[in-house]
Amino acid sequence: MNRMKSSNGFWASLFAKDVSLDQLPFETDMHSHVLPGVDDGFRSLEHSCEAVSRLAEMGVRNMILTPHIYPELYPGNSYGTIVSKFGEVKDSLREASGINFLPGGEHMVYEGFEDTFSGEMLLLPGKHILIEMSYAYESANLDETVFRLICMGYNPVLAHPERYLFYPSDLVRIREIVDKGCKLQFNLLSLGGFYGKGAAVKARAILERGLYSFAGTDLHSLAQIDMLRSMRFRRRHVPELERIMLNTTKLFLD
Repeated sequence: MNRMKSSNGFWASLFAKDVSLDQLPFETDMHSHVLPGVDDGFRSLEHSCEAVSRLAEMGVRNMILTPHIYPELYPGNSYGTIVSKFGEVKDSLREASGINFLPGGEHMVYEGFEDTFSGEMLLLPGKHILIEMSYAYESANLDETVFRLICMGYNPVLAHPERYLFYPSDLVRIREIVDKGCKLQFNLLSLGGFYGKGAAVKARAILERGLYSFAGTDLHSLAQIDMLRSMRFRRRHVPELERIMLNTTKLFLD
């Protein structure tokens, strides 16, 4: 299912040790901070348009824009304000790239978060909801949040588990979270060491155990696109990367 090129380049890539992102079916990015002016991601529509244009050149066809939803840091971000902002810029982003866009959100699991659940959460298709935590400590109510979301018919997805400093590389706790019904989203840049050696080691371990469900860039800057373009993935990881990427596209199309 990968998109290796024909001609002489085909044979070179066929026997190469590593593959680039444009040789993989990475057509859908379900985690990004491209929506301009709402969080710590892109600040201007001009830069957002440049970002999505570059991603389109790399083969991206679908994107879910997932700004941070955390009242303590981003009090202005809510279902209404995000959907309104998305409506203002979606045509410009589409014209710049040809990419299909959907609005979403990355919800911080903070104390009392499980008491805020409502029909106005910023969901991904299929009633999936992207959640995150502090990188320094696990949210005390994570298990309760996952349980209650599932009971309400939602499908929780934990963003970038490889980046949480408190999870050891033995993956025992991460496996527990998956067993409780929470899916995992993989940051592509983690494998390239962008978030440090520890995140890279855990990302490989989670990937090799088949625990990820979805992939995303978690894009915050144009510089990260250059890093994505320069990344090389081990050939032994290709089947699992393809599975995750195709599953992400299926999510978008639900």
